[in-house]
Amino acid sequence: MGNSSGKAEAMATTLSSKPYNVVSGLGAGAGAALAMMAVMGLLRYSFNVPTIPELMLSTLLNLLGGQSFSDALDKLFYAGRPLLFAAILEGILLVGALLGLLYAWLARPDAATGRRMLLLNSPFGGILYGLVIGLLLNTLFLQIVGLPIFTSSTFGPSASSGSSTFPLWFGLMLLALFYGVTLDWLLPLRRVSISAADTSDQIEEEEPVTANEGRRRFLRIAGSTALAVVGGLIFAGAGTVVNQGGFTNPVDRRAADDSIGAQGAGSSNPAGGAAAQVQSTPEPPRNTPISEPTQYQRNETPTQAPQPTGTSTPAPVSTEMPTTEAAQQATETPPPLPADTPPPPPSTGTAAPPLPVMRVQEITPTNSFYHVSKNFFDPAPSANGWQLVIKGNYVKKPYTLTYKELTALPAEVVIVGMMCISNPIGGGLAGNARWKGVKLADLLTKAGLKPGIVDISMTAVDGYTDSIPLQKAMDPDVVLVWEMNGAPLTAQHGFPARLLVPGIYGMKHVKWITSFEPVSYDFKGFWQSPQQGWSDPAIVNTMSRIDYPVDGILQLKKQSLSGVAFAGSRSISKVEVSVDGGRSWDQAYVKPPLSNTSWVLWGYDWAPTAAGQYTVKVRATDGKGNLQTAKVTDPYPYGATGYHTVKYMVKRTAAEVPTSQSSVALNENDPSPTSGRKIIWLPEGGRAK
Repeated sequence: MGNSSGKAEAMATTLSSKPYNVVSGLGAGAGAALAMMAVMGLLRYSFNVPTIPELMLSTLLNLLGGQSFSDALDKLFYAGRPLLFAAILEGILLVGALLGLLYAWLARPDAATGRRMLLLNSPFGGILYGLVIGLLLNTLFLQIVGLPIFTSSTFGPSASSGSSTFPLWFGLMLLALFYGVTLDWLLPLRRVSISAADTSDQIEEEEPVTANEGRRRFLRIAGSTALAVVGGLIFAGAGTVVNQGGFTNPVDRRAADDSIGAQGAGSSNPAGGAAAQVQSTPEPPRNTPISEPTQYQRNETPTQAPQPTGTSTPAPVSTEMPTTEAAQQATETPPPLPADTPPPPPSTGTAAPPLPVMRVQEITPTNSFYHVSKNFFDPAPSANGWQLVIKGNYVKKPYTLTYKELTALPAEVVIVGMMCISNPIGGGLAGNARWKGVKLADLLTKAGLKPGIVDISMTAVDGYTDSIPLQKAMDPDVVLVWEMNGAPLTAQHGFPARLLVPGIYGMKHVKWITSFEPVSYDFKGFWQSPQQGWSDPAIVNTMSRIDYPVDGILQLKKQSLSGVAFAGSRSISKVEVSVDGGRSWDQAYVKPPLSNTSWVLWGYDWAPTAAGQYTVKVRATDGKGNLQTAKVTDPYPYGATGYHTVKYMVKRTAAEVPTSQSSVALNENDPSPTSGRKIIWLPEGGRAK
């Protein structure tokens, strides 16, 4: 007994001279968290088990609110969500480090006896610790993110078809167990073994730690901590490249084709502006069912000859935004069917002036078309497991369509433009494409609608929800599509099927759609919830944009300005340009649109009369005769309004114009001195979602 007491006393002396380092648990915990994230990524890409950041996303978005989330995306563009994802990962590393510190504290030896808890002095300690964390994840954490405890939601390759492959609770428990075991392995404990039941009170001291062993332990902890930080950044960066297309300003991804040929130049006028002009744009053809895309090939030669130039008198500008959603809803009535394109005027024997150069592509390539979603990682459902369901208490004959059955239906090809409600003034979150699909009205009619329906609600693979009024759903221009620009939809743009709702902002053009359900009330979707607060009617505001020239410093010679204008399903009847900051306006040439739901291209030949700085503005008039409002408003919550404004510096000689591309046109809507057209396009106070 005395011998045993002497050994214990000697051990206590050793421990006091070389105290147990509880702080080492921080590095071990961070390293274990990094290893857990690697397993989390493996489960995500192998079995579609959502990551912890994905489970937290909806709760975080609700806490941020629509305005705050819009502010963040306004400044960070496509990098917003990846940076948020990285921030959550780093938060997981911090929590992992703190949990490691707690484990090291629980496993510390008693200062007097040198003894530790037997269970925490073995690998079973890590397993027990992981089980406790797993219980907390499946109870407290799931409740915080709005999911039921130990949820049986299943994920995996066949989850979309209803086949259970991987329950979420099991995935969370597996992550926690892996963390606990790895933590125990990484923690540099000086083990003390205790004989069975401690009946002999014999304590066996571990061999002393040498200097080399201490350095190795330090390097292991420091290395695991560094790997944790770097790994989190790599995880976020990989997600950015794979899912978001990089940290690219979406506005700079505009589809512009320099090979679109010059169509000539206009004549000069004393005011310093020159344009091939028209009094009005022919009303566009409505989208009509066609069997093949070739029947919608565009005619590069405009069907209306330019008219004599003249300074236009601006119509009164509305300076008030709708104060209620009911006011916006009132504008949703579809425009009357446009008449056929009027014949060109009789020839006078004088050749018409050549048309301006318009360098913007009329059809946006698929890989340049903007992409916005609420997800960290967008879904990629399989055509084999996907189904579309028309269901609910207000349909007489609910039914289901597979992808093969949907794409076998009689289809039509349509030209439809689209714009995100977060698009800032002059922004690039807009595009125009050729789509193939079937009218939503036909699908709903087949199900047999009952009286009393207010909205058609929609659900997507990723859980996203939204709705449109029944009246809008029955509009013949509203189409469920499965092809984009002659090819199946990409996963990024909604494969297997997405809805097109012309005249309404893109958040209601639901991607990865899985169901339609008529309801008897005003259904509020994800972005219209009280926490987000975006507009429910979401009527597209008329917008116009200057795309060319890109360079901010120009020679004192004729310049071709060009861009796009868009008003949803109202089309565009006129575009005007001002080169003196809005004091006077001149009408631009507008190329006849491809359909009543597409954007239009405009061009204006400008001959500056003197060197100096010019403030160029553009505005458009929709097909109903409503002039675009000049009042600058943020995208949140109704969509941005205001005139796109660009400043150009005109030099007298070519020698004064830089040959490098470092000089770019300044966007006056953004007061930032670095906001060049090749760098950033933001309105003053603008927001993006």
